[in-house]
Amino acid sequence: MKKIPVGPLRAFDVAARTLNLSAAAEEMNVTHAAVSRQVKQLEQRLGVKLFERLPRGLKLTAHGALLAEGTRQAFDRLASAIEDVSAPTVRRKLTISTFASMSARWLMPRVQSFAQRFPDVDLQVTTSSRLVDFAREDVDIGIRFGRGNYPGLHVVPMFEPRDIVVCAPALLKGRKLETFADLKHFQLLHDDNYESWEHWLAEAGAKGVSARRGVICGDRNSMLEAALAGQGVAITSAVFAAGELERGRLVQVFSDAVRSDYSIYAVCLPRRLGDALIAGAVDWLVCEAAGSADAPTP
Repeated sequence: MKKIPVGPLRAFDVAARTLNLSAAAEEMNVTHAAVSRQVKQLEQRLGVKLFERLPRGLKLTAHGALLAEGTRQAFDRLASAIEDVSAPTVRRKLTISTFASMSARWLMPRVQSFAQRFPDVDLQVTTSSRLVDFAREDVDIGIRFGRGNYPGLHVVPMFEPRDIVVCAPALLKGRKLETFADLKHFQLLHDDNYESWEHWLAEAGAKGVSARRGVICGDRNSMLEAALAGQGVAITSAVFAAGELERGRLVQVFSDAVRSDYSIYAVCLPRRLGDALIAGAVDWLVCEAAGSADAPTP
């Protein structure tokens, strides 16, 4: 049994697949002459001709075709074995806790961006209306709305939301909604209370318009779904409605954009910033938010 060095066999295998010495040399990152020399050495060791040299490439002989099948299988098995014994990539999990509308309307459309930035990390998103307890719960980063007063936490502003009035385009067909007084002819949609409408009407100077009527939907995500279904007129943060406005599924009714009475923050335990993944994920959140008109002023 002839003992053949791996080098000539590898050169033959690539040449047999490409049927071109120049292409084989480029793939192996060696010279054309080196591949040619190794193939000739193999032919001499075996005592058979493996290729027909043509003006524009190579053609396998019957012996060459038989050997090519064997080398292809052998190198495929070798590559598979190397992959099997190689240390697997250690994947980590990052858990972000946030409120439902933030998850559905902003975070979920950006999971591909997260995967590109952190290819070896699995993202887990949990939603809750309550504040996460970092000391007791397995959560790495929280996204919260409020005043930013979170003692004991590292707090980074993400958004200073502007509230706008939106509805489905179909709701306005044949109906007039041009002045604040026209609102009395439309169903008002609320999140979990009347405060957003009351704040917007007061800031916009809409006197004599009652906000205490309509449907309380439970949260802003459900409220936006009701608006998309043409069930009424809603108050929402511009950042949450941006995608639906761009697609034309919602329209902004009045030009007034009222600064919300809360902001949105990324928070985590200060000691966790020593973890490159946590620090990097907070930075990713802020960078993603920076493209919005509601991003905080630097």
